[in-house]
Amino acid sequence: MKMGLVQLEVSPYASLEKNREAQQSLVRQVFAAGANLVVLPECASHKYAMRTLQEVEDWVEPIDGPTVRLWESWAREHQGYIVGGILERAPEGLFNTAVMVGPNGYAGRYRKMHRFGWEREWLDVGDGLTVWRIRSLNLTLGVLICYDLRFGYTVSALADAGAEVVAVPTTWTSVGKHLLWDGSGYAPQNHLVLGHAYAHRVYMVCADRVGREEDITYLGASIGAGPEGEALLGPLSGSRPGYGVIDIDVERARQKRVGQSDLRRDRRWSADIPVTELTVE
Repeated sequence: MKMGLVQLEVSPYASLEKNREAQQSLVRQVFAAGANLVVLPECASHKYAMRTLQEVEDWVEPIDGPTVRLWESWAREHQGYIVGGILERAPEGLFNTAVMVGPNGYAGRYRKMHRFGWEREWLDVGDGLTVWRIRSLNLTLGVLICYDLRFGYTVSALADAGAEVVAVPTTWTSVGKHLLWDGSGYAPQNHLVLGHAYAHRVYMVCADRVGREEDITYLGASIGAGPEGEALLGPLSGSRPGYGVIDIDVERARQKRVGQSDLRRDRRWSADIPVTELTVE
């Protein structure tokens, strides 16, 4: 199977409708390139850096709102799957959420567990991880969002639950960083992704944004990593939108032996995080 990622430049001043239109062209190109599943960035349809609660209120929408309905229509059109980020309004609070949709519509969500910066002020914390067992692709997919990657137990918990691929809608920023990209175009987070892929023998697919909002630079450098810690795609440009597609061989991710060792057998601790398992046709 093939997985794609879309790197966006999301206008902080445009409406949700305008930003969704900008997504559509790249999403169609990724599906046309053969992708079965496409990953979009965190907060894919609007600005990321919120300065007030009112700004958050301006952008939140329910799971069954216009963004997810539009993604559902694209997934049906291309008979594929999309994972992308929204700010979600729910009866129990406001969340930074990644949504999965497929040919049959909405297939579930993951709410970010580790809140970054302004998110701690106005968003609620997610209640556990999610893996999707996608029968038509013979694939088990886990999802994280951006800052979650800093906490290695999240990847461990998804790998323990059988995830062969971890999709990461993300917004990698310049906040707190002295080096934004190294001489090879790698953002600091790229090295983290490659390390997680290597440590757990999983694929990692991370979709970021580019551009600026006030004093924040978005780093781009979207990347796809293989189970031996190799960069299969990217990192993409640090300043331009783009997309890419990688081949996924799930048998490589299922093979946890390393010489005479075995990552499953040799593990001595597992994160006590609830993991919801969803089955998708």
